[in-house]
Amino acid sequence: MLKIGEFLFKLRDYTPIPFVVIVVIYANVTLESLLIGVCLSIIGEIIRIHGVAYIGGVSRTRTFSTGQKLITGGPFSKVRNPLYIGNLLLSLGAIIASNVQHDLTPNAPYYFSAIFIFFFFLQYYLIIFWEESILKTNFGTEFEEYLKKVPRWIPNPLNKNLSSEEVSGDYSKAIKSEKSTLIAIFLLYILILWRSGWFTA
Repeated sequence: MLKIGEFLFKLRDYTPIPFVVIVVIYANVTLESLLIGVCLSIIGEIIRIHGVAYIGGVSRTRTFSTGQKLITGGPFSKVRNPLYIGNLLLSLGAIIASNVQHDLTPNAPYYFSAIFIFFFFLQYYLIIFWEESILKTNFGTEFEEYLKKVPRWIPNPLNKNLSSEEVSGDYSKAIKSEKSTLIAIFLLYILILWRSGWFTA
């Protein structure tokens, strides 16, 4: 499983491509689906920026890097994987906005969203399993204590900053780092709106 997790980590920017192709081909955006989707995507991107502000540029690497110390401040004191939660909401927002339609079933939007969520958690379960094995090796007891105090997926807003240092996030760098993500999601929304006929008279 560790090898599969490492493989998926390296391909994590490419595994959503089949979903992107489907949402563009079968998009049928409505005002309601667009509003819900955009709100989810905005929340997801805000979470990502908050996380990147604390973890820095390592979030963009293809090879896993733990850095010199364990990041336990900011959003990482509330939940262990804030960037992945941001990814989920960002992507799910685009899928809901697209309102995928197919002749086989009127419930296509719900089925497609459910398939995406299943695929997302399967992929990231394996990725996280691999990541945490490396963190345990590198940080030992410190990481074991972190695992006990911070949940994997459901944020605990009552958790305090676990770091002894007062570390603040660098949001200007985080926004610059997120530029490619922002451009990609903006273009995807333009494509699904175009495919749905929003730009035709």
